Amino acid sequence: MNMKKLTFFLLFQLTISAAFAQSHTANDAYAAKFVNYYNGAKPDSIYTLLSVAGRAKSSTSSISTAVLQLQGVLGTITKWEYYQGNKNADTYVGVLERSGPVLYFTFNKDGKLLGFYTDADTREQPGTITVKTADAVLKGTLSVPEVKQKIPVVLMIAGSGPTDRDGNTKSAGVNPNSYLQISEALKQKNIAVLRYDKRGVGQSTTTRPIAEVTFNDMVADAVALVKFLKTDARFSKIIIAGHSEGSLIAILVCKQEKVDGFISISGSGVPASEMLKTQLKDKLSVDNYNKSSLMIDSIKVGEAVKQKLTLWSMGLFAPSLQQYLHSWMQYDPQKEIAKLTVPTLIVQGTTDIQIGVEDAMLLKKGKPNAQLKLITGMSHILKEGPADKIQNMATYTKTDLPLHPELIPVLAKFIESVK
Repeated sequence: MNMKKLTFFLLFQLTISAAFAQSHTANDAYAAKFVNYYNGAKPDSIYTLLSVAGRAKSSTSSISTAVLQLQGVLGTITKWEYYQGNKNADTYVGVLERSGPVLYFTFNKDGKLLGFYTDADTREQPGTITVKTADAVLKGTLSVPEVKQKIPVVLMIAGSGPTDRDGNTKSAGVNPNSYLQISEALKQKNIAVLRYDKRGVGQSTTTRPIAEVTFNDMVADAVALVKFLKTDARFSKIIIAGHSEGSLIAILVCKQEKVDGFISISGSGVPASEMLKTQLKDKLSVDNYNKSSLMIDSIKVGEAVKQKLTLWSMGLFAPSLQQYLHSWMQYDPQKEIAKLTVPTLIVQGTTDIQIGVEDAMLLKKGKPNAQLKLITGMSHILKEGPADKIQNMATYTKTDLPLHPELIPVLAKFIESVK
C-alpha cells in the first residue's frame, strides 16, 4: 500500500535546515501534548494546537479522519524526538507501531502546530552505512561491539518481498524484528552484524524500474556489501547468513566472492517454482491453484502470463514481478549449495509453516558435510511458534516476541568455529 495515498493532514511542509541547532525546549512541551492527543485519538484537542491559519484551513473532522487512517494502518506513536529546525519552526519525528514511515509534526516559534505528515525515516541511525552500486544505493546498519580485537562479522540477507533490514514487511503488517534481534544478540557475543534494506525497500533505492529488477540484482547487491566489509580492518572473518529467499542469494554470493562461512536459515531446498506451488496449494481453491500453477510454469520459461490477473493473483504474478520471479526460478538450491567449499550451517525450525524440514534435508543432501540443526518449535520468523497455522501466523505481528532461545547459541557456536 502506498502510504502517501492515504488522507494525511498536511498544512504545508517547511524547508528546514538540519544544521541549525536552536533551542527547542519550549516546543518540546507542545510536542508531548500532540503525541498524547494523537495516541488518545483526540482530534478536538489537536485542533486547539493549530495556528490561526491552520484552523481556518481545516476542521476537527478532517483531523479525525487523518488520525484514524494513520492509526489504522501504522498504529500509535511509540516514541518521539526532536528532529531538526530553524529560526521559524521545530520539527519532531514520531516512530509508529508498525514498521515503515514515521510521523513528522512541526511547530512554529510561537508553539503553534503547522501540520503533520508521514514520510520515510531520513534520520541517520548509529551504525548507518551506505554502499553505492551502478544502479542502487544500499542503506544498512552495521552493529559492531566495542572491543579492541578483531571480530567476526555476519552479513544478514533478508527473505522475500519488501522485507527491511529489521526483518519486517510493513505492507503486510509483519513486524517480528527478527534480524534486529539477531543483530543485538550476536553483538552481545562480540560478533558484528550488517543488515540492510534491499533495493527499493526502506531507505535503499534503485534507479532501475521495479519491473526490470531481477533476482541476480539482489545477488550483486549482496556481493557489493561483502566487498564493503572486506575494507573494514576490524573484522577477522566474514560469514554470510541468508534467511528464507536470502538463503539462495547467500549461496550464490559465496560462489562469487570469497567468504569464510555460510548459514542457511529457513532456506528452501527446491527451486522457487516448486516452492511457490507447495505454499499455494493449501491456500487456494482447486481452480485458483490450477491457474496459479499455469502462471508459474509460464514465468519459469520466460513467457508472460496469459491468464487474466485477479485480486488474489496480482500480488504474486503482477507484470512488474514476473522478470524477477523468472530469474529466481532458474536456480536449484540443492544443486547450488553442492558447489560451495566454505563451512556451512543449515538451520531449520520444525514449526515453520512456509519452509519445511524436508527443505533442510534436501540442502543437507546437496552438501553432506554441512552442519544441520533442526530447532524444535521454531517458526519461519525465528520465534517460538505453535504447530497450528493460524496461531503461528498470529505471532508474525508481535514485535517484541523474543527469538527462539536455541537460535543464537547455535549461530554463535558455528561462527566461532569457522577458521
